[in-house]
Amino acid sequence: MGETTDVTNIYERLGGRVTLDDFMAKIEEKVATMGGLCDEETAALLVAQELGADSPVIRIEDIEPGDNVSFACKVVSVSGVREFSRDDGGTGRVANIMVGDETGTLRISLWDELVDVVKRGEIAAGECLQISGYARDGYGGGVEVSVGSKTGHLEVVEPVQEIEVAERWDSIADLHESEYNVADVNVVGQVLHIGDVRTFVRRDKPDSTGRVGNITIGDETGKIRVVLWDDLVDFMASENLNVGECIEIRGGYTRENNYDSVTEIQIGDHSGIKKTDKKVDYAENVTPLSDIGVDETYTVVGYVTGLEETREITRNDGKVSRVLNIHISDESGNNRSRVALWGNHADTPLDLGDRIQIIDCYAKSGWGGGVELSVGWNSSIHVING
Repeated sequence: MGETTDVTNIYERLGGRVTLDDFMAKIEEKVATMGGLCDEETAALLVAQELGADSPVIRIEDIEPGDNVSFACKVVSVSGVREFSRDDGGTGRVANIMVGDETGTLRISLWDELVDVVKRGEIAAGECLQISGYARDGYGGGVEVSVGSKTGHLEVVEPVQEIEVAERWDSIADLHESEYNVADVNVVGQVLHIGDVRTFVRRDKPDSTGRVGNITIGDETGKIRVVLWDDLVDFMASENLNVGECIEIRGGYTRENNYDSVTEIQIGDHSGIKKTDKKVDYAENVTPLSDIGVDETYTVVGYVTGLEETREITRNDGKVSRVLNIHISDESGNNRSRVALWGNHADTPLDLGDRIQIIDCYAKSGWGGGVELSVGWNSSIHVING
C-alpha cells in the first residue's frame, strides 16, 4: 500500500504529461529492463526523470538555441535514415522527424542508436512523444532539437490531454514574394510536371555522385518548382507519382535558382514529402502571345503554323543535342512566335494546325530581334485539339 502511494505521488510530479496507465506500464518495462535490480519505486523515479518530472512545461514556441529542453509533442512527419562519414573516419546515422504542439512545429534530429526507432517503425505521424535534448540553430534557419542516445531521451507516451498541432501552411504566392532562404516551408500542391532524374559528380567529393530530380506543383495562388536531392528522388518513382495528384511538403526551404533566377523549394535530408488526400485547385495562367517579353517564363497556347526539320547541335561542352523549331500563332493570326523544342521535346508528334499548350517555356531574344520561346528540361508541351 505504501509503495503504491509513493508511486502515485511520483506520478503526480509529471503534471499530466502521461496517463497513469502509461506511467505504470513504463515502470514495469523499466523493472524488466533492469533485470530486477531496482524496485517499483526506484523504477518510477527513473521513468519520471526521463519524462521531465519537476521540469517546467515547455511549449515549442518557447524553445531557444542553447537550451536543454524536455517537452511533449506530436509527430507530424518522419524522414528516412541517412548515413554519413564522420571526421574520425567512422560512420554516423541521423534521422529527422517534424513534431508540433499547439504553438508551432519543430524539427528533431535523432542520432546514431536512436535512429533505430525510426528504422523499426516505432515512430509514426500522429504519435505523442516526450523528448529531452539540446536546442540549436537549425539547418536553413529556425530552431531544431538534437537528441542523442547519451545526450537526450525520446519516448512514445499517452498524454492525459490530446496534443493539438498548430499547422502552418504557406501559399506558393507568398513563397515567391518572400526573400530567398526561407526555412521550414510547409506547402500542399498539385503535381503539374515531373522532370527527369539526373546524376552528377559532387564538387566537394569528385569521387562521389549525387542525384537530383524536380517536379512542379501549383496551388490556388501560383506554381513553383520543387527540387529533390539524393534518396528523396526515389519518392518520384516509389510512390508512383502522377501529374494531377497532390503532395504535402514539410521542412523545405526556398532559394533562387542560378539558371533562371526564380524561387524554388529545395527538399533534402531535413525535409518530408508525401502524397496527400488534400485537394488543391490549380488553373494555369496563360499569357497571350502579344504580351510576351524577354527573360521571363510563360505558359502559352497557340496553333502550329510552321514546322522545320529536327537538327542536331553540338554544344560548348561537346555534347550533341537535338532541336526542332516551330512557329505558333494565336487565334487572330496577328501574333506569331518562334519556338525551339529541345531534347526529347523535339520528338513531340505535331502537325500544322495543331492547337498546343506549352507550359513553362522561357522567352529570350531571338534572331532578328524578335522573341523566341525555348522549351527545355523544365517545360512541357501538350496537344489540346478538341
